[in-house]
Amino acid sequence: MKKTILITIYAIAAVILFKFAFTYAYNEWVISKYSEEDYSENFSLLEVGNLTEKYIVHFNNGNIRYKLYDYEMAIEEYEKALSLDPPEGKECPIRVNIALCKLAELSPDWLGEEHIEESIEILEECLEVLSEDDCANEDGDGHDEDAQTLYNEILEMLNQAQQEQEQQQQSQQQSQQQEQSDSSSGGGDSQSDQTTDASQSKSEEESRNQRESSIEQKMQSQMEGADDQRRNDQKGNDEEGSGWNYNYDDEEIW
Repeated sequence: MKKTILITIYAIAAVILFKFAFTYAYNEWVISKYSEEDYSENFSLLEVGNLTEKYIVHFNNGNIRYKLYDYEMAIEEYEKALSLDPPEGKECPIRVNIALCKLAELSPDWLGEEHIEESIEILEECLEVLSEDDCANEDGDGHDEDAQTLYNEILEMLNQAQQEQEQQQQSQQQSQQQEQSDSSSGGGDSQSDQTTDASQSKSEEESRNQRESSIEQKMQSQMEGADDQRRNDQKGNDEEGSGWNYNYDDEEIW
């Protein structure tokens, strides 16, 4: 009886050790493939070896895509991770990463007339993503600090974009009214009007550029902070010998 129990214990230990060895080797292979920008292989085999937390595979893949500036694919991977019911507390870091990917897709001239509507749509999507699972909210008491900080900054950007859009619409209406007035009066002092319009336009553009620069600096700092966090997590996990793990805590998940 004792011999049977010992054999069973040894067999279970051997399976566990094989799993860890396989996971480590496969992780290293996946990393090498991604570093070579080779996406032709099937990297989903870790889902078989990690039955309890399959979301991690897509979370890690999303982080790799993010580092390669492939934001669209990164979002797809993060959304797959969310669809696999990550444990409580794990969903918010994933949502933060989705929001950062969406922000990265903003046009450099995100407050310009040609892009303002799209920018508002993207910012609203970011807020919606972060508010799910109450990671963050407008009241400022979401249960994830990183998500709430990012939510507040995006909300500030959205308010700025909406104000800019209103100013643009008002400026367009004034221009149309001025054109109608000039047409009715036979032109008037057109040169003086053009000088005034040019001066107002320049002042508005300088003000917008200053606001935009301030917001962009904040968002760049946020995105660099997220990258630094991932690098520190990876370094810590490598030192502990826990393998490839970009999670935001010190738990060994493999």
